[in-house]
Amino acid sequence: MDLTTISQIANPILQTIFIVVIGLGYYFTVRATQTMVREMREEHTAGGGRPLITVSEDYANLPNMNIIVQNVGQGPAKDITFEFSAPVESSDGFVISDLPFFEEGLTSLAPGAKIACYWDTLDNLLPAIKEGRIASDITVKVRYKDLNLKPREHEWDVNPRLYEGIRNVDYSGITDLVDVTRKISEEGIKVNDGRAAER
Repeated sequence: MDLTTISQIANPILQTIFIVVIGLGYYFTVRATQTMVREMREEHTAGGGRPLITVSEDYANLPNMNIIVQNVGQGPAKDITFEFSAPVESSDGFVISDLPFFEEGLTSLAPGAKIACYWDTLDNLLPAIKEGRIASDITVKVRYKDLNLKPREHEWDVNPRLYEGIRNVDYSGITDLVDVTRKISEEGIKVNDGRAAER
C-alpha cells in the first residue's frame, strides 16, 4: 500500500473522529449550560439564593460563651433540625441542646437571621471539660430545606476548649470615648460654619 492509498483511507476516519469529538464537546457544553441555568432559576425562585445554616460558639464576647444558630446564606431555610453528637451543657447542669428549638427544630430562618443562646462563661466551662463532666468537641449536624424543598445538610463543630488562655481587652470604653469626641468635633464644626454664614 502506498502513501496515497493510506491517506485516502485515514482521511475519512480522522474526519469522522474529529466530528464526533466536536459533537461530544458541544453536547457536554449544552448540558453544563442547562444545569447552570436550572440552578440559577432555582436560586431565583428560592428568594434570591441558597440558605446556609451555621451553628457555632460565639467568641466575640469572651469570656461569655453563646451558641449561635444563623442563616448566613442568601435565601430562607425551612424545616431546620439539629442533631448533636453530645449534649451542649453549661457548668450548672443546664442542657442547651435540650431547648425546644434544638429538640423540635425551627420551621424557618430568614437570610441574616440568627438566634443566640447564652451558654456559660469560659472560666466555668473549661474546668468542667477538664474534669470530664461536660463534653468537648461536639459536632452538630444541621438538616434543612430551601424554598424549592431541596434538602441540605452540614456539620459544624462546637469546641469551647480552643479558647483557653485567650486574653481579652475590653475596648468598649475607648470606643465610646472616640464616638463622643467625634460627635463634639462635628457639632463644633457645625457651630463654626453657622457663625461664618452669619458674617
